[in-house]
Amino acid sequence: MKKLISLLFIIALVFTKSSCSTESTDDIFLSDYNMKTELSKHAKQKGYDQWGFNFTAHNFKGYLINAMLGDPAFEGMPHYRQPGLIYHGEGQGFWDELVLEYPYFTQMMPAGLLDCRLEMKWNDAMLNSEGVYPPTWNDADAWIMFKYKMHTPNENWSQLRKLVSISTGDELIDGVWYDSDGREIGIESYYWSDRLIIKQVVNTGENMYVPAAMPDDYVCPNSVGFGNF
Repeated sequence: MKKLISLLFIIALVFTKSSCSTESTDDIFLSDYNMKTELSKHAKQKGYDQWGFNFTAHNFKGYLINAMLGDPAFEGMPHYRQPGLIYHGEGQGFWDELVLEYPYFTQMMPAGLLDCRLEMKWNDAMLNSEGVYPPTWNDADAWIMFKYKMHTPNENWSQLRKLVSISTGDELIDGVWYDSDGREIGIESYYWSDRLIIKQVVNTGENMYVPAAMPDDYVCPNSVGFGNF
């Protein structure tokens, strides 16, 4: 998310390898989300829109490509929230027509992830309940989680990714983020590299995009939750 123009989305990332986590991605995803009940506990549910966003509940659930088509980060771009431009599992024909109309889309995500499912959860500091991004995430305690799932006859994998916003005093050195006390607090994100820090990556299954396109497993040695950030 956020204005990144060439997101290569959540996919074009090359990171330093680190130790693997043995926890299931679903357990981590749900337990951390439950700890952040400010997301929707006190918010009036307005439901999901056509693309899969529920801004009131700070949640997205649907196809990855629909996140690209409906994310307010892309407001102003020709493809953004075009009526009827929503993927429902039609297959390659949808992709062919999409890139014919918007050729730049091939720079945003590969065709191979057309059927990838995505769930996102974030807090209000990341993207508010009106679907508006703030001018900056720095020192905002913003966070977001991505859960990718690919279940097709040829692929069966998932990836969990957690990111938090940087704080004053944080420093990026050779792809690793450190706080003002010199503690390792995460790794660099290819997109939003000056705004967000990857805290954790957990892969399951045989994900062909790791590590060349999606990040390898990583667990921050100094807290993987969001309580300290």
